[in-house]
Amino acid sequence: MSTAIQSIGLEEGFGQGAAAEGRNGGSWKRTIWSDEGRSNTIVAVWKAEPGTYVFPPRALEETFIVAEGEALCSLGGNPPERIGVGSIVRVREGEPITLEILTPFRKLATVVPRSK
Repeated sequence: MSTAIQSIGLEEGFGQGAAAEGRNGGSWKRTIWSDEGRSNTIVAVWKAEPGTYVFPPRALEETFIVAEGEALCSLGGNPPERIGVGSIVRVREGEPITLEILTPFRKLATVVPRSK
């Protein structure tokens, strides 16, 4: 999108995101900005319905802030912690993350791909 000012609550422009365990869908993503060709950093909104979303280790760093909802978040196989509006989560490169979404959920994420 080319607009410099956007709302995280905007419901337009979402594409299919990750599927919850046992389902064919359940989440959607919308890119706000990407720095293609330089750092390849992406800023995006991700929203999800209740369910469990498992992300394996990935070659990227991600930091996100929860804008809506609650979830149990497990990083690197550690015991889950409850996160909610205002929580800031850092996912390190190669660290798996599991999100058990408890209520309709929305996050604003900055993703920085790493090359191997």
